[in-house]
Amino acid sequence: MSSFDSENIDVSIRFSLKNDFPSEHKPLFNDQPLLHEEFEVFFVAAGEVSWFIENETHRAEPGSLIIFNDREVHKLHIRSNKRFERAKLLFSPDLARSFEAFGCDLLSCFVDRPKGRGNIRRLSAQQSMDIMKLFDKMGQARANTGPESRLLKVIALLEILMFTNKVFGAGDGGEESPGPRGPLASVLDYVEDNLAGDLSLETIGQKCGISVYHLCRIFKKETGSTLHNYILYKRVAEAQRLLGEGWKPGQVSAMCGFGAMSRFVAAFKKVMGTSPSAFAKRKSV
Repeated sequence: MSSFDSENIDVSIRFSLKNDFPSEHKPLFNDQPLLHEEFEVFFVAAGEVSWFIENETHRAEPGSLIIFNDREVHKLHIRSNKRFERAKLLFSPDLARSFEAFGCDLLSCFVDRPKGRGNIRRLSAQQSMDIMKLFDKMGQARANTGPESRLLKVIALLEILMFTNKVFGAGDGGEESPGPRGPLASVLDYVEDNLAGDLSLETIGQKCGISVYHLCRIFKKETGSTLHNYILYKRVAEAQRLLGEGWKPGQVSAMCGFGAMSRFVAAFKKVMGTSPSAFAKRKSV
């Protein structure tokens, strides 16, 4: 069994709830895609939202449980001004791996699937109540100030991960279907296939036969983000994979289309919060 630092449980497990109305003065989200080293469990309790995952948009109805690993670029898009309620859990995969010796792979549903596929399950009414009870346990553990608080967080995390693996391993066909991709399909496919090349908006528009204005407008409408940010996060995700495989930062910079090393370092720090060299060193341990 690998070990983990119990003193860092508050960093290894981060949990939050949100229950609010969107407004022009108090947005419930920002326009940046997400990519982080933690794995994520996200539950939509209420609201009209969709997730842009890798290169497809998926509607997430109330009662949807969504998971992400550390390689998947994702972006929440709130589609209306109705009340939005969610629970969000970020956790260190190394912490979950610490319990592999007990014969239960808690990360199976996060890693044993193609990237950007099988992220969403629509829960039954009973399952929705069950997961909310587990999230309540995590919330109580987070609010606990006693010496047992860290242990309670770990117990709550284990219960949530066991529940999540059971749901995603059921094979009941409960995954939400992707929303219509429309004219974005060729654009996203082109970006995916050309991360090392020229991905200026002008080039993409020319290659895909779409005007830059229309391209930017429909991307923002469908995802709530900008195509520029999407390309940045996709390139960093690919850089993260290559660094983990042992490629040198200088090689990765060129392989992911960043050009100058300074641009690569700045972009990687913006997304991951650390330098490419520090990230590579940590992954090699």
